[in-house]
Amino acid sequence: MGRQQKTILFLCTGNYYRSRFAEVLFVSVATKMGLPWSASSRGLALERGVNNVGPMAVAAIKTLETMGIRDAERCGRLPAQVTADDLEKTDVVIALKHAEHLPLLQERFPAFAEKVEFWHVDDAPDALPLIQSKIMDVVARLLGGGGEAAPQESVEPEKKPTKDVPKKPITVKVGRETAGRRGKGVTTVFDVPLDEGGLLDLAAKLKQRCGTGGTVKDGRIEIQGDQRERIVVELEKLGFKAKRVGG
Repeated sequence: MGRQQKTILFLCTGNYYRSRFAEVLFVSVATKMGLPWSASSRGLALERGVNNVGPMAVAAIKTLETMGIRDAERCGRLPAQVTADDLEKTDVVIALKHAEHLPLLQERFPAFAEKVEFWHVDDAPDALPLIQSKIMDVVARLLGGGGEAAPQESVEPEKKPTKDVPKKPITVKVGRETAGRRGKGVTTVFDVPLDEGGLLDLAAKLKQRCGTGGTVKDGRIEIQGDQRERIVVELEKLGFKAKRVGG
């Protein structure tokens, strides 16, 4: 019998940009990683999105497409207002911006305000890379068995006087190592934002797709042979940002 699927609900103000991108990206990555989790997204105040045109922000759709992610159904639906039933039936609720969304929750759904995990993602053009990084953090947490995350009613970080550099998603490195291996090199995958269990699961997928053996050692994945090009492609299909390093 398969594991019962659980759900994450992503919240933003207009359900047009941030929460929609998070929903589609999470579903794509979770499906490829074999996680028994899905996602949906809703808006806390759709009436504030008077300038939103179409079902979803074009910039978010284009970014997903550059990642090889196309989901006509999820990207094509109109923004939806969150209801108490939505909040009640989901397993984990994540609001994309603490300072923006906590007051709305306290005003409209006070019974749920303390049960929500809060991020700090502004409604800005540089939001998508940060959301991507946060999604990979969530996936790593779920792969490590931390699905029932405690709500985080965190305090908004103090603004610095200088302009902050937008957080970039972690890039997984793919290299090759031959020293001490009697001429039989291995492809190494490292800087992966996963715990031991997540690394083992990812290694199994890469071994299967490359049709070869491999192992996990000292926090990195080793795949037999020179599989660098293939592994970069497969990692990107799984939602990671990856690049070759070394010769």
